[in-house]
Parts: sequence; structure tokens; C-alpha cells
Amino acid sequence: MQTGDLKLVKSINDRLVLNLIRVNKVMSSSELVRITGMRPSTIFNILKDMAAQSLVLNLGKGESTDKGGKKPYLWSLNNEAAYALGVDVEVGELTAVILDFSAEIVAKKIYRIDKFETIDELVHHILVIVDDILTESGIDRSKVIGLGVGIAGVVNAESGHVVMTDVFQEMNVPVLDALKNHYSFPVAIENNANAAAVGDKWVGAARESRNSMTVLVEFDRNVHGFGIGVIVNEELYRGSSYCAGELNLPMSDLGEMLTNVRSMLRIGPILSKFDGSPISVDTRIMIDAARQGDPAAISFFNRLGSFIGKRISSVIGVLNPDMLIISGDLAELQDLIISPVKNAIEMETLSITSEVLKVATSSHGHYSVAMGAASIILESHFKVPDVRSLNSVVGNGFGGRTVEI
Repeated sequence: MQTGDLKLVKSINDRLVLNLIRVNKVMSSSELVRITGMRPSTIFNILKDMAAQSLVLNLGKGESTDKGGKKPYLWSLNNEAAYALGVDVEVGELTAVILDFSAEIVAKKIYRIDKFETIDELVHHILVIVDDILTESGIDRSKVIGLGVGIAGVVNAESGHVVMTDVFQEMNVPVLDALKNHYSFPVAIENNANAAAVGDKWVGAARESRNSMTVLVEFDRNVHGFGIGVIVNEELYRGSSYCAGELNLPMSDLGEMLTNVRSMLRIGPILSKFDGSPISVDTRIMIDAARQGDPAAISFFNRLGSFIGKRISSVIGVLNPDMLIISGDLAELQDLIISPVKNAIEMETLSITSEVLKVATSSHGHYSVAMGAASIILESHFKVPDVRSLNSVVGNGFGGRTVEI
């Protein structure tokens, strides 16, 4: 093997070990040997190198196995080894999170803004919220490994251009290049529903799923509509022109929805106080009312859930995913929104399709997109190099086995 080939093999081995520790939280060196098939000396050297880089922590010795023998050393990720930033860009609002090395949220922030019109204004607001959340968290900026940005609309993730969006009027905007000029760490740009889907796959409800769909629903007065993020064979599917999941289906804003059901408001003990002024009702009020059992709010979300289920049922029928995740603020409702969505899908699709479909809500709620955007950075950092690039080195005998050096 050439030097470059050896480095690639070592990188694969390192990432395999690091991912096993990430997924299992705590692992013993003997478990790593057994699962990977590597020699104990190889595992020892990998762990030694990663410990020297402060990527993993030695937790001391665990318990012996039933057969006795030496007590194995236990290892975990060093949560403070690195941090990933995520920003969700919406009309009138930016939402930011910081994830530690094990993908736990260590800081979050919502930043209200006036509507912006140009890329310079967008970049300015992102710079401000990133600076604010890093300053408030006290995190060493040298440990930031990247920034992910999720934006509603058609986003060319490879070139970093926002092709079209409702967030601002310009088209084909080079957002990635504009941000890279300000940061020394990597920056990634992604469609907001796609980002949420990556978050669900990386650290959310879809971790065990191979083919999943994330439906990101926005239903406030300023923003209304939904997008779909698709995971196929555990990889994000963007489509030929980065438009996968962009159904462009009409959806009323919250004000119009409430006008259609205004007569119902007076039957709810919570919402009845807004009967004379429905314009003051916002998304938060509706969700809180439903969670507190207000029948008017529950009826409202039954209708909304049925609408969503009917609209996405054709996509469910085409893709036949094993999991559907409802993301965004609606996710806080859990079964209150899951049931009407699932019932509508069952009415519109073949039973063999709906029977295998699990419907869940994202555990990240309002922070789903920002969490997903930061997860894109972590996923890239942990990603195992493509083993197909080793074909010329190890031939067809590599298969799915671990390669040692």
C-alpha cells in the first residue's frame, strides 16, 4: 500500500471505533475488539491516539465477564472535545443551537428580527446570533468544528446557493461563500426540512430506520406550509434539482385557519377568551391550549393533522418509508397530532403500506431544524470514508470487513 492508502485505512478504522463509542455511549476495549474484529493492539493504539486528542475518555475498568479474566477498560466520547453550531433561518426569526461532541444541546437561542431583503442582511443576522450564542455559552471558539444553516426553499447544498426561498426576494444567492468569508471553520447550507431529517436520523426518532420521511410543518401568521425531508437507505435524498420534498401545496396561515373555525373558539375554556379577538392567537397559544385539553384546540389540530396526512399520503405511497416523523412546533403535541395524521394516511394508502409505517414526533420541537443543521456538521465529522475508494488497494476481498494496518 502507498502512504495515502494506509492513511485512508487508518481513518476508516478510527472512525469505526469512534462511531461505535458514540452510538453505544460507553464501550469496553474488549467489546471493540469483538465487534470490529481488529487485533487488541490495533484497538489499543486507536484509543490511545484518540485519548491523546481528547476525543475519548478512559472511564477506568469495568466488570469482568461471566468467564472471569481481566477487567476491561471502559471508554466514552469526551463531550467537550468539540462543538457544532446550527442555525434555522425563517421569516422574522433565527433559531440557533450548539451541540456538544455527543450531540447534546448545550445552548439554544431564538433571535427575533425584522424581515430582511438581501444576502448582506441575512449574513449580518447570522453573524450576530452565532456570536451571541457562543459568547453567552462561554464555549472556546477553537473547539467549534462547523456551522450548519437550514433555510426554507430550494437549496443547492453542493454549491451553497439558495436557489429560491420565501425568506428573501433574491434568487440563486451564494450564501455559503458569503458565510465562509467570515468563519475559519466549515460551513454547510441545507434546506430546512432536509436538515430536520438529518437530525432525526442522527440523534432522533429515525436512528433505527433505513427509509424515513420528516414532515416539517410551519403554521404561524408569517410562515405557513410544510416541507418534506427524505432519507433513503440511510442517506439524505435531495433529488435531481434539490427539490425533493418541495410539494408546493397551498396551506392557509394561522389567521385564515382560525377564521374558518372561529365559531368553535367559544366552546374551549382556554380559547374562549380569544373569541372576540382571534387575531391575538398565535401558534404557542394553540399548542398550549391543546396540551391542556381545550376541546376547541384539539379539534383544530385534528383538522390540521388530517389535512397534513391527506396531502402527504401520495408521497408515502410512492416512497413506502418505514417511518414518518412530524417535526417543528407541532411535534410538541405528540399523540394529539400523530393520530389524525396516521388515520388520514391509512384512509388514502394501501393497508400494506400504512401497516409498516411508524409515525412519531421529533423530540426537538421548535429547534428541529437548527438541531438538524448542527447534526450535518457532526455527521460529516464522524462519517466513515467511502470504502469503495479502497477497491484498487484491497480488491474485491474487502467487502464489509474492517481493514487493519
